[in-house]
Amino acid sequence: MLRTFLFFCCLWGLLCSISCRQETAPKYCIGFSQCTGNDDWRRNMLTEMKRELFYHPEMQLLYKDAESDSKRQVQQIRELLAQKMDILLVSPNEATPLAPVIAEVYKKGIPVIILDRKAATDSFTAYIGGDNYNIGKLAAEYIAGQLGGKGRIIEVTGLRGSSPTIERHQGFHDALVRYPGLHLIATLEGSWVADKTQAAAAQHDSALRQADVVFAQNDVMAYGMYRYCRAKGLTRTRFIGVDASPYPDAGIDLVSRRILSASLLYPSGGKEAISMAADILAGKKVPRSTLLQTVLIDSSNVKLMRLQIDKIQAQHQEIEKQQSLLQEQRSLYQDQQHLLRIVATTLCIAFLLGIVLFFILRTNRRINHQLKQQRDEILQQRDRLVEMTAKAQEATEAKFAFFTNVSHEFRTPLTLIQAPLESLMGGRQFSATQKHQLELMHRNVIRLMRLVNQLLEFRRIESGKLQLKVAEQDLQVFMMDIMEAYKSIAVKKHIDFRLINRQPGIKAWFDQHLFDRVLYNLLSNAFKFTSDYGKVHIYLEKPEQAGEVIIRIEDNGAGMDEATLAHAFELFYQSRETAHKGTGIGLALSREIISLHHGTISLKSAKGTGTTFTLTLPASSAPFEPEEIQQEAESMNVLNHSLFNYLEEPEEQQPATTNTGEHLHSILIIEDHPDLNSFLASYLGGLYEVFHAVNGAEGLQLAFQHIPDLILCDIMMPEMDGIQVLETLKKDIRTSHIPVILLSANSSEEQRIKGMQHNADAYISKPFNLQYLAESISSILNNRALLKDHYIAEPETRVHTPQSNKPDRKFVNDFTAIVENNLGNDQFGVDDICQQLSISKMQLYRKVKQLLNCNVNDYILDTRVKKAKYLLVNSQQSVSEIAYACGFSSPAYFSTVFKARSQQTPKTFREQVNKKPDV
Repeated sequence: MLRTFLFFCCLWGLLCSISCRQETAPKYCIGFSQCTGNDDWRRNMLTEMKRELFYHPEMQLLYKDAESDSKRQVQQIRELLAQKMDILLVSPNEATPLAPVIAEVYKKGIPVIILDRKAATDSFTAYIGGDNYNIGKLAAEYIAGQLGGKGRIIEVTGLRGSSPTIERHQGFHDALVRYPGLHLIATLEGSWVADKTQAAAAQHDSALRQADVVFAQNDVMAYGMYRYCRAKGLTRTRFIGVDASPYPDAGIDLVSRRILSASLLYPSGGKEAISMAADILAGKKVPRSTLLQTVLIDSSNVKLMRLQIDKIQAQHQEIEKQQSLLQEQRSLYQDQQHLLRIVATTLCIAFLLGIVLFFILRTNRRINHQLKQQRDEILQQRDRLVEMTAKAQEATEAKFAFFTNVSHEFRTPLTLIQAPLESLMGGRQFSATQKHQLELMHRNVIRLMRLVNQLLEFRRIESGKLQLKVAEQDLQVFMMDIMEAYKSIAVKKHIDFRLINRQPGIKAWFDQHLFDRVLYNLLSNAFKFTSDYGKVHIYLEKPEQAGEVIIRIEDNGAGMDEATLAHAFELFYQSRETAHKGTGIGLALSREIISLHHGTISLKSAKGTGTTFTLTLPASSAPFEPEEIQQEAESMNVLNHSLFNYLEEPEEQQPATTNTGEHLHSILIIEDHPDLNSFLASYLGGLYEVFHAVNGAEGLQLAFQHIPDLILCDIMMPEMDGIQVLETLKKDIRTSHIPVILLSANSSEEQRIKGMQHNADAYISKPFNLQYLAESISSILNNRALLKDHYIAEPETRVHTPQSNKPDRKFVNDFTAIVENNLGNDQFGVDDICQQLSISKMQLYRKVKQLLNCNVNDYILDTRVKKAKYLLVNSQQSVSEIAYACGFSSPAYFSTVFKARSQQTPKTFREQVNKKPDV
């Protein structure tokens, strides 16, 4: 307690010190965005602002220089806005590009003062600047007086789009109209700088030789024109500028040196801007437009102006010196006041300590004892809560893991039931009664599969792993497709089944793959609880000015009592009074799916009067995240197993045609379930040479031993799963070319994507249709054969002996793998192959001749040429680079070999291939 009290006392003293210093700290932040600060006139504006800020210590200036870049100035204004400025001073580089950001700042409640150049917006507080129109007018009148109303004039304008350029040009032009003897023979764009002015002058050299007067919209451009004309020997031309800045080589100096005939004073407005900002922050009303007066300076008054300016600058220097001394005195006073407060605070603390010390010492021990007891109790409670939470989390995870694993385990037995059933249903030796029983069994297998899918989908929704893929769909067309599945049961039960839509073309955003499950579930319930000659009506509506679409499904069936109605959407709830008992999953899953779509589902029902479900879906994509919206390039799997919910007769499944001759292809089956492994081996044995393994390690061993033409691999296996097997196969040169079909009880999109990311050729979910599996295998093998014939890079390595065996196939695979791995080595030869295969040259030549019907060296050269052809067609490498990449010692040798085997040079081959039109 004593330490706490001392801490707060010291903190109080520190806060007093800080508050003392904050009394004179700036309270307001002024942001100043300057279009450019690289000329004397702009620097003079900033100097005036800083000088005026001496009189306003409560204000702080944040300065940004855009360096004549409008985009950069927009970005700098946004940076000032992020720094919480209280008022914005801005001198726009261009009128139009700066207008939106100025309006944005003004709409946020921040006062905006525009200096010098105007912006193309009315969203500002005040404008301060010279009367540019009057400047142009005075310049024209002065020229008319100097030339006696007759002469030729050239005008040099500033940056195109800036307000001074436009207004000075307009005033100059309007004044010239009154003097018909004055002719404006050219208008040059100098963009306020000397370099661009001289470049523009070079393009109008002939006009300059005729001009009597050059009027430039600032002194910088006027001086640039003067230097250009003097370099060209033009001495009779007069020059008039604008600004009259009091700096060397600026307006007043140039007039006094008679380089410029005259310069019009253009006040910077820096002092006025700071004064107006102080008035605005003080709550005073200020004029919306403040035009600063101008005066023309020529030889008649330039000396007087110089004297006045020198005197003003001297006075300002003296004021700045006095302000500096005043600041030092103010700082000293604040330090003394701060010290006094610290001393007074210390004395007060010491006095208070003397009073409370006795009470603190008396109560400190008792309080510490109480706090210790409370702390021990809290720690014990925390430990118990942590332990209980960990146990509950562990139990929950175990429950969910068991729930998911058991659901997955259902799929393989269902596959072993469904696949033989489909095979039996294709036979013709059964009676009508037996076929009916088989169909009944098949429908119930499909129903079990649908229930398992519902369980797994509910688990995915609960764990947050279900990813929506929504798109805008025509709701009426989608509903008609769904209704097709129920027309037969409607006809059978004489139910009035119709879609009522008085607003054609209603569209909504939803995921077809998920939303159709909701509709099938609701329609299944409607038909289940509706008696013969009843009705099931679907209504589609889209209220005006509403962002949602309404779907109502009404029936006049049995209805629900109040108890059932209250728990209808609860998971696993079943009414005791209902004759038709369900699983208690469908409605709960439907509600979760609709919730994922940012929609609603409600229920109205009464016993004996029917049931009405009302659903809403978004009519726009606004509620969804970008990753939830289906892109045009994405494909949507809309196959729904719920189609088999009622008496739908499956198509007859015929096994693939068997080949009684020698099998052309071999297949390796890797499946840990012995029954499914044996069944697949038996079913595919009539078409292919079949090898089968019961785990991943054994499957890899057989794959490397036999090099099959295709591999069927289950994903969920002990020790080594299917993904690991797939990775190993694709990384090995011997098996990387073999197509792999993954079989899995997990049909989720994440699992499919993972399989395809590891270069699987197909992904088939359990349970699967046998004919679909057989046709998939046939299609992949046929496509591989077509690709092999089409692409010229893959050499023919099939054994040419009529009676091949496993050692021969292994020898050919090892031989071709060694050649492929060493194609880029120009030193590679027969000795290297013999060393790696551990055989003699004679054995190698005899083996290759017997099995591949070719010579070893010819085979190596043919392989290199075929790879070279592939690179010539599919790469941008030069012929020389391809020669070295394919193992030829020189491009000349490569061309000789290539022409001998292709009857044309590599260059001619590439040109002919490139001329072929794309298919």
